[in-house]
Amino acid sequence: MSAPFDEACPTPPRPHGGRLYKLGLLTLGALLYTIACPPYDWSGAGWIALTPFFLALRQHTPRTGFVLGLLFGVLCCAGIGFWIYVAVTTYFALPFPLDILFTLFNYGLFAGVYVGLVAVLVCVLFRHGSPLLVVLGAPAVWVAGEFARSTWFAGIAWELLGYTQHQHPVLIQIADITGVYGLSYLLALSGAVGAEILVFLAAYARRETRAAPTQRFPMHAVVILAASVAVVVGYGARQLRHYDAPAAPEARPLTVAVVHANVESSQRWQRAHYASTLLTYLRLTQQGIANEQPNLIIWPEFALGFYLDREPMFHQQLSAFTRATNAFLLVGAPRMDETDTGTQSYNSAYLLSPQGEVVDVYDKIRLIPFAEYLPFAHHLLRPTRSEVPNDFTPGHRATIFSQPHRPWGVTICYEVTYPPMSRRLVLEGAEFLVNISNDTWGAGEAAAAQHFSMAVFRAVENRRPLVRAATAGISGFIDPVGRPYAVSADAEGVRIGTIVPRSELTLYARYGDWFALLCTAAAVLTLLSGVYQSRQARWQP
Repeated sequence: MSAPFDEACPTPPRPHGGRLYKLGLLTLGALLYTIACPPYDWSGAGWIALTPFFLALRQHTPRTGFVLGLLFGVLCCAGIGFWIYVAVTTYFALPFPLDILFTLFNYGLFAGVYVGLVAVLVCVLFRHGSPLLVVLGAPAVWVAGEFARSTWFAGIAWELLGYTQHQHPVLIQIADITGVYGLSYLLALSGAVGAEILVFLAAYARRETRAAPTQRFPMHAVVILAASVAVVVGYGARQLRHYDAPAAPEARPLTVAVVHANVESSQRWQRAHYASTLLTYLRLTQQGIANEQPNLIIWPEFALGFYLDREPMFHQQLSAFTRATNAFLLVGAPRMDETDTGTQSYNSAYLLSPQGEVVDVYDKIRLIPFAEYLPFAHHLLRPTRSEVPNDFTPGHRATIFSQPHRPWGVTICYEVTYPPMSRRLVLEGAEFLVNISNDTWGAGEAAAAQHFSMAVFRAVENRRPLVRAATAGISGFIDPVGRPYAVSADAEGVRIGTIVPRSELTLYARYGDWFALLCTAAAVLTLLSGVYQSRQARWQP
């Protein structure tokens, strides 16, 4: 068998349709990416979502590729995050069409620019790489773009490609080695192979394979993809069998109660509703645990809209409640601190003991841009339609709570989408993870379902049970292999589950995003190689 991938990347015939054709490809790819994500969860579409994207980039200069990538990123973000427009109008009183322009600005800033840079490097691969290098390198460049988007600036890692497979435990077990990026690479590899197959079929239909013998069926790429899928599935099946085995006799389970109240966001922040909101949570909790004795009760982010440390009467009510239930209570509420530089507000999680005392506090470290802090126009874009504090101070300490019985850590809201946050807690000794969130800003099931799907990977990456309490949206439990249970979706009430803390460290927990860094190194080499070859070509006579 000949080795067609050892030769220069063939240039396919110019596609028909020009700009309209390219726009159609990008729109199709964005549609496939969108339906692969919650709430649709057509996960199969994730395996071919990047095929139209890679096809659209063929025969283009890096400059044009950036524009196409920027457009693809914005289209994907608009499809997946259509609810962002509602969130924007909730926080900002911008008139039409400024509200739409600000939404598009967010799409471009937090997704489009990164996909544009990915497209630049993919175009370099097309111009200077062999077909096999393109098939293996393009997914690495895609992962590097995801890693940059998750790390740089605000670190918005919303719905990376690998998250589309959250419903398939046998596939996602690889995350305890590579993180979510390993699965993103596999899906991007599938998309790249699909693009090569379509290019071959198009040439074959025009009988151009005879005139261009180097353009042959990409068998090597197909074999690599099939082998990769087999390895991932085989590893996943092995890990599922391992973690489904009975727990060690010395393992001490904990009973946890998650309270889901569905209190309107506007009510939580109005003093007139402080008492009624607190009473709602107290009532639901007392009813939900009437026949249970949980070790830990969890209320979500901003369950209480008042500064708990500044409201002694409400604090006394909470203390009396924890004494009556003889359980630890984690509650989300803002915190105020007076310093030499002035008053600082924090988005916090308080842990109260059964004796009614505050054991420890966690202050949210990664704040949401424009909602919890204003990164650019501090005096121009100030939220006006919400009474929520909008200028929080980021915390500095990854708090490890030592009670009840075992150490554990908490992330607040979208911190759960940022893998290093949970990994840091595990390295500090956390044996189970808690995420409290306020999903009312998402205005619908899409944002809540997407948020929950990403939490699944934090459990798998670190092999820790994860408990999630949301103000609205989805609350519940996720086991160490990523299977949700005792889940509540917008239903008022209490969910009670049993978790078994774990202390082992996975390869991902030990070494972090090594795979994404490897892909980033490959992307940098691609860029340097492209620059070098371009200069060489320029100096040739």
